[in-house]
Amino acid sequence: MKYILIPIMFFASFSSLNAQVVISEVMYDIEGSDTGREWVEIENTGDSVDISTWKFFENGTNHGLTLIQGNATLSSSDVAIISDNPDKFLIDWPSFSGNLFDSSFSLKNTGELIAIRDADLNDIDSLTYDIELGAGEDGNSLQLILSVWSAALPTPGLANSGSGGGEESEQEEESSESSSSSSSSTNNFPVEQQIFADAGGDRNVVVGADTLFEGESLGLKMQPLDNARYTWNFGNGETKEGQNVLYYYGYPGEYVVTLSISSGQYSASDRIIVNAYPAELAVSKVQEDFVEIHNKSNRELNLSWWQLEAEGKRFMVPKDTIILSGKKLIFSSDVTGLNTHTNDASLLYPNGVEAVSFEQIKIPQKTVATKTITAQPIITKADPPQKEALKEPQENTIQTASVISSINNQDKESSMFKWLLAIFSIIVVSAGAIVFIGKSKKELSDEIEIID
Repeated sequence: MKYILIPIMFFASFSSLNAQVVISEVMYDIEGSDTGREWVEIENTGDSVDISTWKFFENGTNHGLTLIQGNATLSSSDVAIISDNPDKFLIDWPSFSGNLFDSSFSLKNTGELIAIRDADLNDIDSLTYDIELGAGEDGNSLQLILSVWSAALPTPGLANSGSGGGEESEQEEESSESSSSSSSSTNNFPVEQQIFADAGGDRNVVVGADTLFEGESLGLKMQPLDNARYTWNFGNGETKEGQNVLYYYGYPGEYVVTLSISSGQYSASDRIIVNAYPAELAVSKVQEDFVEIHNKSNRELNLSWWQLEAEGKRFMVPKDTIILSGKKLIFSSDVTGLNTHTNDASLLYPNGVEAVSFEQIKIPQKTVATKTITAQPIITKADPPQKEALKEPQENTIQTASVISSINNQDKESSMFKWLLAIFSIIVVSAGAIVFIGKSKKELSDEIEIID
């Protein structure tokens, strides 16, 4: 008996080390808005282990773990919560005081593959959940109870519902003993076997520019499917078949793209959101040794497979060439091989259709500008009509005319008093002149003697 127990104890130790941390509870679809409120519970079923450098795998991404409270080293039977937003988690569960980690992720409500990985990205435990398992916006979470995934009231940091002592605890021990010979840590759950589709993540695209849509599928054993049929529905009435397809939108908008796959009697689907924006690009400068492209939009743009053209020759922009929002990108002639000394260059969509071309601003030669200007007439009030002065040989008459001329040249804004004064002066002068003339005639007549 002694020789039998040693191998059994060694094997049991190996098994616990191999499957020491398991995913024990998943809250993927909370009632109401679930943004930032999703979380995953993990449990250490083996020896103490530090998980500070581990990763949470979701949506094709390895998310890092940041300790918020508690201890990053999990002792045997310890549990920890991996939360999308720890602040919101603590609002929902204010009495929680256990180990809490922050990790940026967003669980799909329709289901997906998630995993906990070590620092070397080895899968420690994984789970592919599906809405058919339950816990879809009904207030429940998915919980591993007696090695079976079930929907039950959430118990973050506590023993899962229905996993307590008594007869159920004995059954759990028996189940644990019966599965000790298995070296795999992947959880099993009693659901119909199915395949899974992955359309990638949401994205922003440019209207008129081809975008590569890449699909993936997983089989019953989570292996890639080789002969699956892929059908893409681009949300605008158009469809295409193929695992990887190029497609462009002709109009701006927000589209729901659905990928459907089928393999034999099995089928699955996934969907993403695609925002199509108009191209706000310009060929801003063309010199003999480079071409400059300007992104005038407030979003970064991916120029994968766009083309530069000059003098009938083309250069294809490499995949994942990014131009930041509001920035300019220079393509050297040494790289493109284009001859741009004629200042003739165009930017083409991936399908070869011209998007924008360079328009050189020509500076006109200096010329004398001519412009017909119609001058506004200067309107002045005409002087009051003057009666023509009688030409008199006498000096007094000339003086009278001079007075009249002087009065006429005075400011037209003069008061009525000045006019009356002038008229009065004329009358006085005229009367004096008449008296003077009469006196002169009398003196002249007195001096004349009549000689017989």
